[in-house]
Amino acid sequence: MDNTQLTEWLQKAGKGDAAAFRKLANALGPRMHALATRLLAGNHASAEDVTQEVLIKLWQQAPNWQAGGSVAAYASRLTYTTSMDVHRRSKPTTSLDDDAMPELPVPESTTGKIYQHQQTDLILQAMKHLPERQQQAVSLTYFHEFQTRDVARAMETTEKGVEGLLARARKTMAAHLPQILKSDLN
Repeated sequence: MDNTQLTEWLQKAGKGDAAAFRKLANALGPRMHALATRLLAGNHASAEDVTQEVLIKLWQQAPNWQAGGSVAAYASRLTYTTSMDVHRRSKPTTSLDDDAMPELPVPESTTGKIYQHQQTDLILQAMKHLPERQQQAVSLTYFHEFQTRDVARAMETTEKGVEGLLARARKTMAAHLPQILKSDLN
């Protein structure tokens, strides 16, 4: 892609032009995702998270962009540093078993207690299909009841980054719930 065109889109995005930013994201997104996937040992879900974080950073920094530099090289550098940050922060996933779950308020009826336990089990099973950062965002938001800004601070990302993680997590979990329900019925 021509740097002149990328620069034009980035400068327009810096003035609030969302359509220009979409064009920029469509032009650079696949390249950023491919780089992040290589840097994160083939983990496509984490690479998608990195790509989203980098796009957020590009949007935020667009108003300050000075023509003359390579937009693609800048995006690649942001992708590299963000991927390395994710790699450094990655730790073995903590167990999401019942012992790690906070106590949730339980309805009075026995039926309500059983239903709530089953619901929590389904959510935990669905969370096993998420990359670590999405698991962390879901856990902090829904089980520990952190505010988005606090989750962002704890995960060293932006509030928009957390919102993106949660949106992708909900989508992935919803896609896996039918399988989980089917296996529970068998």
